[in-house]
Amino acid sequence: MKKAFLVIACMLLTACVENLIHISVFPSGEYSIKYNSIGDKTDLNNSDFLHPQSSDLIQWSSTMSFLNEKNNSIRPDSLNWEKETISKELINGSISFTNNGSLIYKIDIEKNEYFFWEQYSFKSTINSLDIDEKYPSIVQFLDINADSLSWIVPAKEYIIKNSLKEYEKTVDLNTIFSEKINNQIDTYFDYAKERKLLEKFNKDSSLILKDALEPIANTLPTKFFKEITVFIDTYEEDFTKNTALMNDYFQFNIELPGLIQKNNARSLSDGILTWSLDFDDIATDEFKMYANSIRMNKFRIQLLFVLLIGGFLGILWNQKPKKK
Repeated sequence: MKKAFLVIACMLLTACVENLIHISVFPSGEYSIKYNSIGDKTDLNNSDFLHPQSSDLIQWSSTMSFLNEKNNSIRPDSLNWEKETISKELINGSISFTNNGSLIYKIDIEKNEYFFWEQYSFKSTINSLDIDEKYPSIVQFLDINADSLSWIVPAKEYIIKNSLKEYEKTVDLNTIFSEKINNQIDTYFDYAKERKLLEKFNKDSSLILKDALEPIANTLPTKFFKEITVFIDTYEEDFTKNTALMNDYFQFNIELPGLIQKNNARSLSDGILTWSLDFDDIATDEFKMYANSIRMNKFRIQLLFVLLIGGFLGILWNQKPKKK
């Protein structure tokens, strides 16, 4: 139901992507991963959720194609693009995706061998976006249908104020002058919020800061805007990622060898464990997934059975009365 609602919502929003990550674990403990993302072609290439790219450690193959589903798809044509990325070789151990401009997560597959069985474990953690810590005043507006002015304003204010704090650590800025800058920023935000001027905030934070400090621009250090933009860009990149993820949906599927045991999957069908999540699941908390399975070594069990039977028959044979 939630996924169906999201697909319909995509038709009303500027961008929406469904992301399916399928992991297949082989008896050797190695595994393959396939990514399928469906949505707007431009959004599929955005950095909020990056498909893996080839490196010295792992080679990946990616394709982009248009889905010709006019007869049975409820998605508009603009959202009917698919990006598929597949690992070209089997992966061993854990892999981490740590690009700050994208979703940060880790996948860890382990195999432990015992004489009669092999145990497989899957663990994955998707990092929290920490919305409550970064933008505490917008937590109540996490609904994607919330009024834009309600959450953009405090978010932009957070970006500018924290960038200013970072900038002040690198220069010897007079305390009185620092207060003057902060007061000017507060005045600008109060004025724009009072008159509900969304156009004042619906742009890059560095441009907002220039507008806010225009009345005192002549008194600022010569390279002030150039130097503070470095910090603003870092915060702005993170904000762009977070807002882009508001309209994304994720589903992780994993196939483990053997009999599935303890897990926290949302569902288990035909041996496939499934977890689904969206922005709300990672906005303020990390999202953890785990599953375990056992694969019995039938040959060794059969061998043990044969040895036990043979031993038992040997005992009976030795106890058989001997002829004199």
